[in-house]
Amino acid sequence: MKPFSFLVMVALLLSGPLVRGQKVDLDRFYFDAGYLILPKEYTPQDRRTFGVRVQCAPSVASAYPEAQIYDKIGLSGFERVESNPTVGIQVDFGNVRFEKSETRTRTEEKKDKDGKVTSKITYYTITVRYSISGGYKVLGPRVDEKSLSRKEKEKAKDLQNNRFLQSASQTDPAKGVTTSGYFPYEVSYTTREYTSLVDANRYIEQNQQNIRTDLVTKYVTDALATINLDANRWYGYVPVQTREFLWILDSKSHPEFPIQQEAIKAVKELSKRMSATQPIDRLAKDLQPVMDYFQELKTKYPGSDKRDQKMRYSAYYNLMVLNYFLDRPDQALAEAEGLIKNGYDTKDGEKYQELAVDLKKMLDKHQMDSRHVM
Repeated sequence: MKPFSFLVMVALLLSGPLVRGQKVDLDRFYFDAGYLILPKEYTPQDRRTFGVRVQCAPSVASAYPEAQIYDKIGLSGFERVESNPTVGIQVDFGNVRFEKSETRTRTEEKKDKDGKVTSKITYYTITVRYSISGGYKVLGPRVDEKSLSRKEKEKAKDLQNNRFLQSASQTDPAKGVTTSGYFPYEVSYTTREYTSLVDANRYIEQNQQNIRTDLVTKYVTDALATINLDANRWYGYVPVQTREFLWILDSKSHPEFPIQQEAIKAVKELSKRMSATQPIDRLAKDLQPVMDYFQELKTKYPGSDKRDQKMRYSAYYNLMVLNYFLDRPDQALAEAEGLIKNGYDTKDGEKYQELAVDLKKMLDKHQMDSRHVM
């Protein structure tokens, strides 16, 4: 056999495996996902009402009026009512009191080349401190037995056994303080540095009212964020818009690269329609061809080497994530288990196992088929 012919034959023999053994680099490609965050407690849709009661000391109300505080407390998915709310939110802010002021100094020295001090500059800052009290309570029904304390369970049982209160126990089981909290006791303001203590004191004297107003405003603003977060964590149906990602082939020489680029472009375009307030059925149908393609990849690359493992991993991962955000927890769980059995980067599968189980429980608890509603 001629040397040239031998080399050609070797090249032909190697060409098949080399095509299958193309480099496999995966990269994150992001898409939009909108859905409802479901609360810890279920409230029947016809009872989703809330009320707010605000009490402010005059020193707080002068900086942040009660009416504005009232308007900025909300419970997503609930209607605000003035009487007999299912969920009540109580907020109290006490008086603002001046506590003390502190002066601090900092000295800066300049030296010559021999290390001798040639000049000194002393800088002054003044910190003023105020005390302020505040807290909140969220009152509402607790229908989840596991979330009730022993005392609350005993109360619910007593209601159920009381012939005159049986109707109340059915509609309002163990209603009480669901969650509560207190806000920081002290607020403070520190001036910039002055080279004169007189100037620092003058600034405090001339701006004392503005400083206090700004401190109270920030205090209340932070408190409102805490109240809304906690109340909605327990009862609110909060719409969110996030960015999630799929693992897509980033090796341009790989034969799957062109179709994977088309796939992610399709996901990016279609997912723009995913929101908490729109049904998911049409989007799921439009995404099905992309998901069918990822299904094929799981058997198209059956090898045991790392490159085929990575291709299968991306297919399992992408199907797992898409099913999860399309509110198909059973399918997401199946893909997560397949990802773990594949043996590459199994922690992602373990993470979505937990997410899928939790999603199924939450949908069942809230008597919903989807986190995407009209």
